[in-house]
Amino acid sequence: MSLSTEQPEGRSAGTKACGFNDYLEVLREQPLFNGVPLDVIKVLAYLSTVETFAPGDPLCEQGEAMDRCWYVLCGEVDVVRATGDCQAPMLRRGQAYFFGGLGLLAATKAVYTVRAATPVECLTLTKEKFLKTAERFPAILPKILNNVVEHIFRWEEAFLSAHAEECASRGGEMGLSLF
Repeated sequence: MSLSTEQPEGRSAGTKACGFNDYLEVLREQPLFNGVPLDVIKVLAYLSTVETFAPGDPLCEQGEAMDRCWYVLCGEVDVVRATGDCQAPMLRRGQAYFFGGLGLLAATKAVYTVRAATPVECLTLTKEKFLKTAERFPAILPKILNNVVEHIFRWEEAFLSAHAEECASRGGEMGLSLF
């Protein structure tokens, strides 16, 4: 992993480097930050950094503390879940994939390993910088919490619709929104 602003090997020479305005636009587009005032998003964009990863490098490891969120600017990542001795590939995602937002809000551990499949460049925001910003602008936390809850309900509705038979066969064990 590198904190440089150099282009990763997989990036074409014609691709322009990102800057503050690009970071601002990325954060404004994230559902996690819906309703957060622009001046606060500007602070978060200023505090964000770009990290590069070579193929095989972990962005985060299953079981380790989630200490930042990531937005894939270029490249592809693999999401893997370890169960016992087995590494089960879950999915591959590329540009515009955002993950780790919940780690900004609470002390939690990664449920998956996310590893660079190709050279990857990510915009990252650390939990420490996010929490310092939230201390300065406490009104953002109810908005962000509302965004998280809305996302959970939308996700669960889609999941339950797609897996109705499996959920019914589990005897009602499903239902995060029942929490």
